[in-house]
Amino acid sequence: MLSSSSLHNVIGDDHKIRADIQALRGFAVLVVLFYHANIGFTRGGFLGVDVFFVISGFLITGLIRDGIQGGTFNLWAFYVRRAKRLLPAAYATFLGAALLAPFFLASSEMRDFQRQLVGSLTFTANFSLLRQSGYFEGASELKPLLHIWSLAIEEQYYFLLPITLYCLPRRFWKMATMTVIVASLTFCWLLAQKNQAAAFYLLPTRAWELGIGSYGALLSLKNGSPPRWLKSAFWPAVVCLLVLPFVPAFGHHPGVNALAICVATLVIILRRHPLLAASRFIGAMGKFGDISYSLYLVHWPLFAFLNNSWLGEAGSEHPPFVWRAGLLLLSIALAVVLNRTIEKPLRFMPLANPLKVFATSLAASLVVLLLSRAASFATAPTIDYAELRRANHGLSEKCEFTANFKPIPQCRTADKPEMMVWGDSYAMHLLGGIARADMNAGGVVQATRSACGPMIGVAPVFKEDNTAYDVSWARNCIAFNDSVLAYLQTTSSIKTVVLSSLLSQYIDPTQYQLLVRKDANEPYLLEGEQQARAVEGLKATIDAVRAAGKKIVIIAPPPQSGLDIGRCSERLQRGLPVLGAMTGCQISQASYERTRKPVLGVLGAVSSAADIAVIRFDPFLCHSGGCDTSADGIALYRDTGHLSIEGSVTIAKKIGLVDLIKAQAR
Repeated sequence: MLSSSSLHNVIGDDHKIRADIQALRGFAVLVVLFYHANIGFTRGGFLGVDVFFVISGFLITGLIRDGIQGGTFNLWAFYVRRAKRLLPAAYATFLGAALLAPFFLASSEMRDFQRQLVGSLTFTANFSLLRQSGYFEGASELKPLLHIWSLAIEEQYYFLLPITLYCLPRRFWKMATMTVIVASLTFCWLLAQKNQAAAFYLLPTRAWELGIGSYGALLSLKNGSPPRWLKSAFWPAVVCLLVLPFVPAFGHHPGVNALAICVATLVIILRRHPLLAASRFIGAMGKFGDISYSLYLVHWPLFAFLNNSWLGEAGSEHPPFVWRAGLLLLSIALAVVLNRTIEKPLRFMPLANPLKVFATSLAASLVVLLLSRAASFATAPTIDYAELRRANHGLSEKCEFTANFKPIPQCRTADKPEMMVWGDSYAMHLLGGIARADMNAGGVVQATRSACGPMIGVAPVFKEDNTAYDVSWARNCIAFNDSVLAYLQTTSSIKTVVLSSLLSQYIDPTQYQLLVRKDANEPYLLEGEQQARAVEGLKATIDAVRAAGKKIVIIAPPPQSGLDIGRCSERLQRGLPVLGAMTGCQISQASYERTRKPVLGVLGAVSSAADIAVIRFDPFLCHSGGCDTSADGIALYRDTGHLSIEGSVTIAKKIGLVDLIKAQAR
């Protein structure tokens, strides 16, 4: 997302609007808009955010600099102008989104929205959204106020910047700004290795982008002929700006791409090339720059509401192009209206008393919150769907192991359990049904780690660097499975082991590599032959478990085809818009068999190679070309593939899952 929240129009040294910077703003907002509309050719359109950070840093720092140097800077007046510039259009957008949300959002998404709204009104949206990131959290494209994270970062930066510049002697300004840039960039790189979401959302890891703009504003470049280095860098900077949003380079975000486009943006701003002062293209881009803040605000809630309503399967994950293109045009139209009726008129009103502005802002925030809660309360369902769709961690949330396995009391139903369920989140969701059915039997212990399948010496590594599933995570996954096996080898009470995993993360060569360990050698990355390696990894586990004297069986993931079944089921029952799904939120059997063919192939190969039974839910759920997603009025799934807690119990009871396990384990 982006923010174009500069204090005034784009002002140059001659106090006239700079056409080149307005064009930059227009270009940035358009590539983000196309990216969010999923038009297809702006794979790096998210970099428009970074362009805006630099522009904003340059403009606001320049205004603060001029005010301090001229002896006219007033901190309270600065904050009042910021409030006038940002809040009216933002509050109008928040209110509109809050009133529409109950008619488009399901319960879990509505719960998240209320927290996003509080974060947006307090300019702490980046913290709210960081708390909503994670394996079991809702998808980002379903959050109507997701885009406010960047505005929050800007305002946190501009809360600190004027105080710092005002208190710091002018001779230290540039040195202090460069120190912030280097420290922030270093912290960003380090944190991204451990927590990509935090590196994306937090001010300390994004301040370097705004700082680059601030540093540019503090440079003493004379009008007239620019220095030679700036002339030489201009055209490469233009190429970088025009290419990266369409063909991004490698690396996580923010990273190499963001650094390159931030530097390129600053070079273009500082160069003030005459060619960018007057042309039809620059003029057209400048028109979008004029409405960029309003367009930034209004476009994303529209797309988020459509994303919430669209329930397509694999191959039709996105709404039809004509719908997305229509929303793109509607966004522009609404932005023009918002800009002309609210943003511009209130922006140029005379300055008011700071206390009055603060009181008005607080009152407006409370009104938006109260109206949002009232709308939500008036349309609230009698059933707590958010509770029904809550994350299914199995026996306990503590069984989402992030370190080596330990048989803690929360993750076992007996002191000496006779059964173990081992795998990733697709093993977790089995535990509710197994534990309920096994209450009077020998007990079960849970050994699970999200995305980490039960494979000895093999772990997935996501190819893109913007993920937590990197080489370091893969090493920990291998170590976790080693610790589970060690427990099995020394625990005589365990008689039966159940393996389960989504498996996709091991066999999709377009998205994943594998970290493979042979014998006691150092693990190494491997590309290609994923399916064969997955079969080897599962067989190694099966052989090791049998060598420890245990019986073993595999449970396949339930039918799925990319459809968010939990959300679809709730929306259908509540009468919310449901677009793109089969009648009754069924799974197309043909789509399921097509999209899951590699996984089913691996399971078949393992079954033959290791002489092991694979329990599948298909015979019980699929018939007449579709697979049921509910039984006895209970939604079996909580999302695209995980069973809900009640669904796990229901399906385990209907098919006699524990008896199947005991009968087929060998």
